[in-house]
Amino acid sequence: MNRRQRLGQHFLVDLGVARAVAEALPCEPPRVLEIGPGRGALTRELVRRFPRVLTIEVDARLAAALPARLGASGQLEVVTADALLVDLVALCGEVPWLAAGNLPYSVATPLLRRFLEAGERFSAAVFMVQQEVAERLVAPPGASDRGLLTLEVEAQARAELLFRVPPRCFQPRPKVVSAVVRLTPVQGGTTPPETQHALDVAAKAFQHRRKTIVNALAASYPRELVAAAVAGAGLAATARAQELSLAQWQLLAAALPAAERGR
Repeated sequence: MNRRQRLGQHFLVDLGVARAVAEALPCEPPRVLEIGPGRGALTRELVRRFPRVLTIEVDARLAAALPARLGASGQLEVVTADALLVDLVALCGEVPWLAAGNLPYSVATPLLRRFLEAGERFSAAVFMVQQEVAERLVAPPGASDRGLLTLEVEAQARAELLFRVPPRCFQPRPKVVSAVVRLTPVQGGTTPPETQHALDVAAKAFQHRRKTIVNALAASYPRELVAAAVAGAGLAATARAQELSLAQWQLLAAALPAAERGR
Protein backbone atom coordinates (compact mmCIF):
# COMPACT_ATOMS: atom_id res chain seq x y z
CA MET A 1 0.00 0.00 0.00
CA ASN A 2 1.53 3.33 -1.07
CA ARG A 3 1.33 6.60 0.85
CA ARG A 4 -1.59 7.88 -1.19
CA GLN A 5 -3.63 4.79 -0.42
CA ARG A 6 -2.84 5.15 3.27
CA LEU A 7 -4.00 8.75 3.13
CA GLY A 8 -7.31 7.76 1.55
CA GLN A 9 -6.64 9.62 -1.71
CA HIS A 10 -9.12 9.22 -4.55
CA PHE A 11 -8.20 10.83 -7.87
CA LEU A 12 -10.72 13.21 -9.38
CA VAL A 13 -11.53 12.07 -12.95
CA ASP A 14 -14.66 14.07 -13.74
CA LEU A 15 -13.50 17.06 -15.79
CA GLY A 16 -16.79 18.88 -15.28
CA VAL A 17 -16.30 18.82 -11.53
CA ALA A 18 -12.69 19.95 -11.92
CA ARG A 19 -13.89 22.88 -14.03
CA ALA A 20 -16.53 23.80 -11.44
CA VAL A 21 -13.96 23.81 -8.65
CA ALA A 22 -11.63 26.06 -10.61
CA GLU A 23 -14.48 28.39 -11.56
CA ALA A 24 -15.47 28.72 -7.89
CA LEU A 25 -12.23 30.61 -7.26
CA PRO A 26 -12.15 34.38 -7.80
CA CYS A 27 -10.06 35.68 -10.70
CA GLU A 28 -7.66 37.57 -8.45
CA PRO A 29 -4.97 37.29 -7.24
CA PRO A 30 -3.47 35.58 -10.33
CA ARG A 31 -1.65 32.92 -8.30
CA VAL A 32 -3.05 29.65 -6.96
CA LEU A 33 -1.55 27.01 -4.69
CA GLU A 34 -2.91 23.50 -5.23
CA ILE A 35 -2.56 20.87 -2.51
CA GLY A 36 -2.44 17.29 -3.77
CA PRO A 37 -2.74 17.58 -7.57
CA GLY A 38 -2.56 13.81 -8.08
CA ARG A 39 -2.98 13.09 -11.79
CA GLY A 40 -3.75 16.71 -12.62
CA ALA A 41 -7.48 16.91 -13.44
CA LEU A 42 -7.94 20.05 -11.35
CA THR A 43 -4.43 21.31 -12.13
CA ARG A 44 -5.28 21.38 -15.85
CA GLU A 45 -8.23 23.69 -15.20
CA LEU A 46 -6.20 25.91 -12.90
CA VAL A 47 -3.43 26.27 -15.48
CA ARG A 48 -6.03 27.37 -18.02
CA ARG A 49 -7.26 30.14 -15.73
CA PHE A 50 -4.26 31.43 -13.79
CA PRO A 51 -0.84 32.74 -14.90
CA ARG A 52 0.91 30.94 -12.04
CA VAL A 53 0.05 27.59 -10.44
CA LEU A 54 2.14 26.11 -7.62
CA THR A 55 1.36 22.54 -6.57
CA ILE A 56 2.44 20.49 -3.55
CA GLU A 57 2.48 16.74 -4.21
CA VAL A 58 3.70 14.14 -1.69
CA ASP A 59 4.09 11.34 -4.28
CA ALA A 60 7.40 11.85 -6.11
CA ARG A 61 6.31 9.83 -9.16
CA LEU A 62 3.12 11.82 -9.63
CA ALA A 63 4.98 15.08 -9.08
CA ALA A 64 7.58 14.21 -11.72
CA ALA A 65 4.94 13.22 -14.29
CA LEU A 66 2.65 16.22 -13.82
CA PRO A 67 4.34 18.85 -16.09
CA ALA A 68 4.61 16.44 -19.03
CA ARG A 69 1.07 15.16 -18.48
CA LEU A 70 -0.32 18.69 -18.73
CA GLY A 71 2.12 20.07 -21.28
CA ALA A 72 2.43 23.10 -19.01
CA SER A 73 5.13 25.69 -19.46
CA GLY A 74 6.76 27.93 -16.87
CA GLN A 75 3.45 28.87 -15.29
CA LEU A 76 3.34 25.52 -13.41
CA GLU A 77 5.69 24.76 -10.53
CA VAL A 78 5.59 21.41 -8.73
CA VAL A 79 6.96 21.02 -5.21
CA THR A 80 7.47 17.44 -4.01
CA ALA A 81 6.69 17.61 -0.30
CA ASP A 82 4.19 16.79 2.42
CA ALA A 83 1.78 19.74 2.68
CA LEU A 84 1.42 19.06 6.40
CA LEU A 85 5.11 19.84 6.86
CA VAL A 86 5.62 22.71 4.41
CA ASP A 87 5.79 26.27 5.74
CA LEU A 88 3.01 27.71 3.60
CA VAL A 89 3.70 31.29 4.62
CA ALA A 90 7.37 31.02 3.62
CA LEU A 91 6.47 29.18 0.40
CA CYS A 92 4.02 31.84 -0.73
CA GLY A 93 6.14 34.83 0.22
CA GLU A 94 4.67 38.26 0.79
CA VAL A 95 2.06 38.33 -1.99
CA PRO A 96 -1.53 37.03 -1.66
CA TRP A 97 -2.54 33.67 -3.17
CA LEU A 98 -5.58 31.55 -3.84
CA ALA A 99 -5.67 27.89 -2.79
CA ALA A 100 -7.41 24.78 -4.08
CA GLY A 101 -7.22 21.03 -3.80
CA ASN A 102 -8.83 17.62 -3.53
CA LEU A 103 -7.74 16.89 0.04
CA PRO A 104 -7.08 13.27 1.07
CA TYR A 105 -9.81 12.15 3.47
CA SER A 106 -7.55 11.03 6.30
CA VAL A 107 -5.62 14.31 6.52
CA ALA A 108 -8.25 16.81 5.39
CA THR A 109 -8.79 18.26 8.88
CA PRO A 110 -5.11 18.93 9.68
CA LEU A 111 -4.62 20.34 6.18
CA LEU A 112 -7.54 22.71 6.70
CA ARG A 113 -5.98 23.83 9.98
CA ARG A 114 -2.66 24.43 8.22
CA PHE A 115 -4.48 26.61 5.71
CA LEU A 116 -6.20 28.58 8.45
CA GLU A 117 -2.86 29.13 10.20
CA ALA A 118 -1.50 30.63 6.96
CA GLY A 119 -4.73 32.48 6.18
CA GLU A 120 -2.96 35.84 6.00
CA ARG A 121 -1.38 34.67 2.72
CA PHE A 122 -4.62 33.57 1.04
CA SER A 123 -7.54 35.56 -0.36
CA ALA A 124 -9.76 32.50 -0.82
CA ALA A 125 -9.64 28.73 -1.11
CA VAL A 126 -11.83 26.03 -2.67
CA PHE A 127 -11.30 22.53 -1.31
CA MET A 128 -12.90 19.18 -1.97
CA VAL A 129 -13.32 17.13 1.21
CA GLN A 130 -15.45 14.34 2.58
CA GLN A 131 -19.07 15.50 2.87
CA GLU A 132 -19.00 14.86 6.62
CA VAL A 133 -16.10 17.30 7.02
CA ALA A 134 -17.73 19.90 4.77
CA GLU A 135 -20.94 19.81 6.78
CA ARG A 136 -18.95 20.20 9.99
CA LEU A 137 -17.33 23.35 8.62
CA VAL A 138 -20.68 25.08 8.11
CA ALA A 139 -22.65 23.52 11.00
CA PRO A 140 -24.74 26.17 12.82
CA PRO A 141 -25.11 26.37 16.62
CA GLY A 142 -27.16 23.43 17.85
CA ALA A 143 -26.22 21.06 15.01
CA SER A 144 -24.96 17.68 16.16
CA ASP A 145 -21.89 17.84 13.91
CA ARG A 146 -20.79 21.27 15.14
CA GLY A 147 -17.35 21.03 16.75
CA LEU A 148 -14.06 22.74 17.46
CA LEU A 149 -13.14 22.81 13.76
CA THR A 150 -16.36 24.73 13.06
CA LEU A 151 -15.37 27.39 15.58
CA GLU A 152 -11.80 27.57 14.27
CA VAL A 153 -13.13 28.24 10.79
CA GLU A 154 -15.66 30.82 12.03
CA ALA A 155 -12.87 32.64 13.86
CA GLN A 156 -10.73 32.97 10.75
CA ALA A 157 -12.84 32.60 7.63
CA ARG A 158 -16.26 32.54 6.01
CA ALA A 159 -17.20 29.00 4.94
CA GLU A 160 -19.62 28.04 2.16
CA LEU A 161 -20.67 24.55 1.09
CA LEU A 162 -20.91 24.90 -2.70
CA PHE A 163 -21.91 21.47 -4.02
CA ARG A 164 -21.60 17.73 -3.44
CA VAL A 165 -19.62 15.30 -5.57
CA PRO A 166 -20.73 11.65 -5.98
CA PRO A 167 -18.30 8.70 -5.77
CA ARG A 168 -18.47 8.06 -9.54
CA CYS A 169 -16.39 11.19 -10.12
CA PHE A 170 -13.29 9.56 -8.58
CA GLN A 171 -10.92 6.69 -9.27
CA PRO A 172 -10.90 4.53 -7.25
CA ARG A 173 -14.45 5.24 -6.16
CA PRO A 174 -14.73 6.20 -2.48
CA LYS A 175 -17.47 4.77 -0.28
CA VAL A 176 -18.64 8.24 0.74
CA VAL A 177 -19.86 11.42 -0.93
CA SER A 178 -17.49 14.38 -1.20
CA ALA A 179 -18.30 18.08 -1.12
CA VAL A 180 -16.69 21.32 -2.25
CA VAL A 181 -16.30 24.19 0.20
CA ARG A 182 -15.07 27.73 -0.27
CA LEU A 183 -13.19 29.46 2.54
CA THR A 184 -12.65 33.20 2.53
CA PRO A 185 -10.26 34.26 5.31
CA VAL A 186 -11.22 37.33 7.32
CA GLN A 187 -8.93 40.33 7.18
CA GLY A 188 -6.25 40.66 9.82
CA GLY A 189 -4.39 37.35 9.58
CA THR A 190 -3.66 36.34 13.16
CA THR A 191 -6.36 35.30 15.63
CA PRO A 192 -6.86 37.90 18.41
CA PRO A 193 -5.78 36.64 21.89
CA GLU A 194 -9.32 36.83 23.28
CA THR A 195 -10.62 34.71 20.39
CA GLN A 196 -7.81 32.18 20.83
CA HIS A 197 -8.66 31.97 24.53
CA ALA A 198 -12.29 31.28 23.62
CA LEU A 199 -11.15 28.49 21.27
CA ASP A 200 -8.94 27.01 24.00
CA VAL A 201 -11.87 26.96 26.43
CA ALA A 202 -14.16 25.46 23.78
CA ALA A 203 -11.58 22.76 23.04
CA LYS A 204 -11.78 21.63 26.68
CA ALA A 205 -15.56 21.49 26.53
CA PHE A 206 -15.68 19.61 23.22
CA GLN A 207 -13.59 16.84 24.77
CA HIS A 208 -16.77 16.02 26.71
CA ARG A 209 -19.41 17.16 24.21
CA ARG A 210 -22.19 15.04 25.72
CA LYS A 211 -21.83 16.77 29.07
CA THR A 212 -23.13 20.20 29.95
CA ILE A 213 -20.54 22.95 29.68
CA VAL A 214 -20.48 23.28 33.47
CA ASN A 215 -19.63 19.60 33.89
CA ALA A 216 -17.28 19.51 30.89
CA LEU A 217 -15.17 22.41 32.16
CA ALA A 218 -15.18 21.37 35.83
CA ALA A 219 -11.90 19.48 35.33
CA SER A 220 -10.17 22.67 34.19
CA TYR A 221 -11.83 25.37 36.30
CA PRO A 222 -13.64 25.52 39.65
CA ARG A 223 -17.26 24.51 39.08
CA GLU A 224 -18.59 27.67 40.74
CA LEU A 225 -16.54 29.85 38.39
CA VAL A 226 -17.80 27.98 35.32
CA ALA A 227 -21.42 28.14 36.50
CA ALA A 228 -21.12 31.89 37.02
CA ALA A 229 -19.51 32.34 33.58
CA VAL A 230 -22.28 30.33 31.92
CA ALA A 231 -24.96 32.38 33.67
CA GLY A 232 -23.15 35.63 32.91
CA ALA A 233 -23.11 34.75 29.21
CA GLY A 234 -26.89 34.34 29.32
CA LEU A 235 -26.73 30.58 28.79
CA ALA A 236 -28.83 27.87 30.36
CA ALA A 237 -27.13 25.68 32.96
CA THR A 238 -27.87 22.72 30.68
CA ALA A 239 -26.10 24.22 27.63
CA ARG A 240 -23.68 21.97 25.75
CA ALA A 241 -20.63 22.87 23.67
CA GLN A 242 -22.22 22.38 20.24
CA GLU A 243 -25.06 24.79 21.06
CA LEU A 244 -22.91 27.92 21.33
CA SER A 245 -21.93 30.45 18.68
CA LEU A 246 -18.38 31.79 18.56
CA ALA A 247 -19.60 35.06 20.07
CA GLN A 248 -21.12 33.17 23.02
CA TRP A 249 -17.85 31.28 23.56
CA GLN A 250 -16.00 34.59 23.59
CA LEU A 251 -18.40 36.00 26.17
CA LEU A 252 -18.16 32.90 28.36
CA ALA A 253 -14.37 32.62 28.08
CA ALA A 254 -13.89 36.26 29.08
CA ALA A 255 -14.93 35.25 32.60
CA LEU A 256 -12.45 32.34 32.76
CA PRO A 257 -8.74 33.12 33.25
CA ALA A 258 -6.40 31.47 30.78
CA ALA A 259 -4.02 30.20 33.47
CA GLU A 260 -6.67 28.69 35.75
CA ARG A 261 -6.17 25.06 36.73
CA GLY A 262 -8.46 22.52 38.30
CA ARG A 263 -8.57 22.01 42.04
